[in-house]
Amino acid sequence: MKVLIVDDDLANRVVMQTFMREKASHINMAANGEEAVQAFAMALDDQDPYTLILMDIMMPVMDGHEALKAIRKVEKDRGVPPGSEVKVIMVSCLEDQKNVCQAFFHGMATCYLTKPLSKEGLDTALGSISL
Repeated sequence: MKVLIVDDDLANRVVMQTFMREKASHINMAANGEEAVQAFAMALDDQDPYTLILMDIMMPVMDGHEALKAIRKVEKDRGVPPGSEVKVIMVSCLEDQKNVCQAFFHGMATCYLTKPLSKEGLDTALGSISL
């Protein structure tokens, strides 16, 4: 499984990387949404797409909601068939209804987890989605 971890906080990226180390064959990291969209597009163009993205919402340059919409647009523009889109777990300290709904309905997020992230919570989320 190829994973992209997107968070502006290095400590959070390292924690998520540690949690994913046993499950992923390849892990990349990005510090903001713009970097994530670029990395995603390059991987897709190289025919080595990401299987999973762990994405924070509150980030500089481009937030997680904007990045997820941009990623979905890249998929549509590149002809990724419906149902074959990358799985995205939004990981955020924001747990209000507006952000959760925006992630699911506007960005088509696969799952939404709140920080602080636990290995057990991530494992449960991963078990509920087909990768």
